[in-house]
Amino acid sequence: MISICCTYYRSLTLANLAAALFSIRQQNFAEVSEIVLVDNNTDDAIENIQACFGSLNFPVPVHLHSYKHEDARKTHSWSTNVAVSHASSPQVLFTRADYLLSFDAVERLVSASTSSDAFVVGGYYDLRADVHACERTDWRRCGPSVLRPFGREYAHTAIDSGVWFTSRQSFDLVGGLDERLTAYGHAQTLFQYQIVRAGVECVRLPEILFYHPRHEYVAPRDLAVAHQQLKDIGVSLPELWDRYDGPDHPHYDEQGVFHG
Repeated sequence: MISICCTYYRSLTLANLAAALFSIRQQNFAEVSEIVLVDNNTDDAIENIQACFGSLNFPVPVHLHSYKHEDARKTHSWSTNVAVSHASSPQVLFTRADYLLSFDAVERLVSASTSSDAFVVGGYYDLRADVHACERTDWRRCGPSVLRPFGREYAHTAIDSGVWFTSRQSFDLVGGLDERLTAYGHAQTLFQYQIVRAGVECVRLPEILFYHPRHEYVAPRDLAVAHQQLKDIGVSLPELWDRYDGPDHPHYDEQGVFHG
C-alpha cells in the first residue's frame, strides 16, 4: 500500500493547497491507504487547511500534521523528512502543495516501478503563471496539461525532489534530504547524488507528470549562501555534479550557467 505525503509551507497560499489537493483527488486510489499532509509553519488556521480537503471527500483518511515552529531553518528538506516519517505504508508518493499532478500521475509512477525499492520520477513542467491564472483555465476539468502554454519543461536535475515515488526503506537508505541546506538551490542536487551513491535504482519517466505554478519564495535565494552551505558539508556544486555524472557531463556551474 501507498501513503501520499504532501507538504504545505509559507510561500504558498490556501489556493495552492486547494488546487494541489484537487489534483491528488483525481488519482486512482486502488493502492493508496492514506494521505499525510504536513503544514510547515504557515499562518493559516488549522480549520482553514482542513476545509481545503474536507469538501473533496477523499476515499482514504487524511492525516494533518501542523507545525507552527517559527524556525526558519526548517525548510523543504525538513518538511519532506517529517512527512515521510508520518507515513504508515511501506511505499510513499511524495508531492508538495506547489505542484499540480497529472490526473494519472500516481498510476504512472507506481506502474513504472521496476522493484519495490526503486526511485521513480517523471517529467516536470515549470509554469510562468501563478495558481490564480491557472484556475482561470479549464485545467480542473481537462487536467493540468492544458497549462503548457504557460511554461516550459524543466530538467535541472534528473530527479526532482518535489514529486517522487519510492519505498520508505529506500528513502531511509538514502538518508532523506539534508536539512542543513536551507538556502534555495542545492538540496535537490545533493538528494540526487545521495540516491545514486546509495545504489538505489532510479526510473525517470519521459512523460510530464507534474506542473509547478509560480509562487513567492521565502527561502533565501542568495546563491552565495547556498554554495557556502554546500561547502560546509564538504562539497562544492561542480564537484557534486562531477561525482554524480562525471566531469564531462553537462551541468550547471556555481554561477548557475548551464554547460551542455
